[in-house]
Amino acid sequence: MKRDPLLVLFLLCLSAKSLQAQTFVGTMTVGNYIKNDVTVQVQPSSSPDLVSITLFGVKFAKLMPVKLDVKIDSILKKDNLLTGDNIVPTNKGKQYEKYLVRHLEGVIERDGLRFTCQMGRKQLDYKGMKK
Repeated sequence: MKRDPLLVLFLLCLSAKSLQAQTFVGTMTVGNYIKNDVTVQVQPSSSPDLVSITLFGVKFAKLMPVKLDVKIDSILKKDNLLTGDNIVPTNKGKQYEKYLVRHLEGVIERDGLRFTCQMGRKQLDYKGMKK
C-alpha cells in the first residue's frame, strides 16, 4: 500500500507538535493565598505517556520569603487528561518530600490548562491560558 507523502508529513508534524512543551499563564490558589500571572510549563517526558509540570517563580504563602521553580515529574497523560499521586516535587534538582503531591488531576484544553492537587497539607488549584 502506497502512502501519501503529504499525509505522512502532516502526521509527523502533528506528532512533533504534541511532544513540544506548552506554556500557560494563569491563577494559582493555595489554601486562601491567590497569585495571578503564574507561568506554568507542561513538558514531555522520555516516556510518551508521562509529562512534567513546572511552576515558575511561585510562593505558596504571602509571607514565604523566596520564590521557587517547582517541578512535578511523572504525571500520567492520557489524551488530554493528567493524573498523578505520591510525587515528590523538586526545585533546582532538590527534592521536597514535605510538599508531596497527591491526587493530581487536570486537563490540557485547546487554549488552557487546569489542574488541582494536594501539595503537602495544602490544596493547590491552577487555571491558565496558553501563552
